[in-house]
Amino acid sequence: MASENGSLSGLSHGEAQEIHRYFVKSAILMSLFPFLAHISLWLYRPWLAF
Repeated sequence: MASENGSLSGLSHGEAQEIHRYFVKSAILMSLFPFLAHISLWLYRPWLAF
């Protein structure tokens, strides 16, 4: 059941925001690394000539 503050997870609002902040940062980093890898590979050996 839900706790007194209405959260199903049992986290406070501040704790939930902190977890969300770390999740968003990790998602951005996980997207940034492949993007940079593709850009560097394309600069090394372009596979599409625009």
